[in-house]
Amino acid sequence: MGCECQKPEESNKEIQAENKNASKNEEEDISDFLVVNNNNLSLRNNLINKEKKPEDEFSRYIFQKINALRQNPKSFIDTILQAKNNVIMDKSGINVYKSSVKVALNLGERAFDLAADILKNTEPMGKLIYNPNLTVEIPNNENDIKSRDYLPYQIQGKIDSGINIKSFWKDIIKDPETCFILTVVDDSGQNPGNKRNDILDKNNEYIGISSVKIGRSFACYIVIG
Repeated sequence: MGCECQKPEESNKEIQAENKNASKNEEEDISDFLVVNNNNLSLRNNLINKEKKPEDEFSRYIFQKINALRQNPKSFIDTILQAKNNVIMDKSGINVYKSSVKVALNLGERAFDLAADILKNTEPMGKLIYNPNLTVEIPNNENDIKSRDYLPYQIQGKIDSGINIKSFWKDIIKDPETCFILTVVDDSGQNPGNKRNDILDKNNEYIGISSVKIGRSFACYIVIG
């Protein structure tokens, strides 16, 4: 799974941003006013619809699974442990996940056990709310989709407009089920565990998801706020 999991403060210098403050409307618990620094400048004062979902089927699947995981982490333990059966060693001696696409892993089967242990000790929490303002539009050009620079550039634009973003990543994979499982196990990137930590952080409230089919695979962008 091509994965570029990043937090705004960890990405390239050109996408570093000043800290953003957020204020909430006390009269409407689903209002989220985004402000720039201390100027209290509202960039959005419309209500976020708690029932709104991503537009495409791939993204809706990931959105539903992430929220089901947050509401009942322990119910996914067996799913993660059973997924270990898809870990094999390829000819070059690298652990790979072989479901619908071969994905190189760092720890292999052990990472699935570690993820299951974390789920055992994670308390249920509220759902993430889908926020269209966090959703990154995926370009039509396949070169842009695969580019390492496109997503960070789009994220920088959102941060500059005052949107509070905790982390973001891109996956290129062949099916949504594998995408979800490997997001929970999170053993294929340079910063193992970051994606899982972000989707299981009770302090995170919002998510933006988009995906598009490229060839036989899907590119999926996930943004946490």
